Amino acid sequence: MKFKINKEILKEGVKKVAPAADKKGAIPILSNMLLSVSDNTITLAATDLDIGIATIANCDVIEEGNVTVNAQKLQKLVSSLSVEEVECELNGNMFLIRSMSSKFSLATLPSEEFPGIKLKGKNEISVLSEEIDKAIKKVAYAASKDEVRYNLMGVYLNSLGNRLDAVATDGHRLALYTIDVKIPEFNIIVPRHGLSELKRLLKGSQEVKISTEGNQIFFEFDDTYLFSSVIEGEYPDYMAVIPEDNSLKAVVDREEILTALREVSVIYDKEDAQPVIVKFNPDKVKLTAKKFDSIDAGEEAEVEIPCEYSGEEFEIAFNIRHIIESVASFDSSSITLFMDGPMTQVLLASDEEPQLKCVIMPMKI
Repeated sequence: MKFKINKEILKEGVKKVAPAADKKGAIPILSNMLLSVSDNTITLAATDLDIGIATIANCDVIEEGNVTVNAQKLQKLVSSLSVEEVECELNGNMFLIRSMSSKFSLATLPSEEFPGIKLKGKNEISVLSEEIDKAIKKVAYAASKDEVRYNLMGVYLNSLGNRLDAVATDGHRLALYTIDVKIPEFNIIVPRHGLSELKRLLKGSQEVKISTEGNQIFFEFDDTYLFSSVIEGEYPDYMAVIPEDNSLKAVVDREEILTALREVSVIYDKEDAQPVIVKFNPDKVKLTAKKFDSIDAGEEAEVEIPCEYSGEEFEIAFNIRHIIESVASFDSSSITLFMDGPMTQVLLASDEEPQLKCVIMPMKI
């Protein structure tokens, strides 16, 4: 194989694809990137078998062919080049990269050893990239990190025909973002690794095409493709968790309560369960964080902010990290908390952002 290519085009392609290569090196071919040239185009691909990325770009093909080289080394090399164009060639078992004043040789592995990758599935749908990006951003924080609950370690994409729900939960809190779009019905759990790569590749694209097949989900944007294995397992009935008739209602300014929560959280270190006691009175809410079981027991922080609340005095406690992340996921100016009892799940919603709903289980202290 032999081809010429603009350095920036090669650099951008390698940058997109390299993160999908296996960094552990247990199976050498999975640490390599596949370069295939034909018809004046180059296809770059990498996979660790759980995810895979491929991208297609223009180049001047002199001789068609395929080669695999270490993805990390190739990325470092092309990032350091200062020339406008390079000539690349397979010479024996070495991949040569030349410019007017430099020459580099990288070791290769046979392209026949590189696993075959599929770029598209079935029942393809199209969604605005901005909406998918927003959906992931709004809910991914709530996904479980507990491997025992492996079916919750990702974002659940559930198409109901007239809408697409993106859902994440760890059993203590839940986030739901709904995209209004007419698409075929499907449901699939996308793992964290696939989601992080999807968010990275979505930048700059206008539309993403989504398809599924077997235990994989496929995303296509412009000339770049991503596939990810999915988490197999039953996802819980998330709609059953969202309360519909909580009788207590409090409206707070989003920035004010977020600032107050962050202020009272400073007394905590990095404990998993950090409680904040939230006490509602007419026209105001008091947030209190207090240490109980440590050498610093007795430390306390208290902040009071206004709110629209007309019920009787009501007190409830949350994991402070959970409520901070839920409040921060909104972009609206105000948030409404729908509550019932001190140990009943609370719904966070906003009239300005009806697509988003967050549910938090209170803490017992």
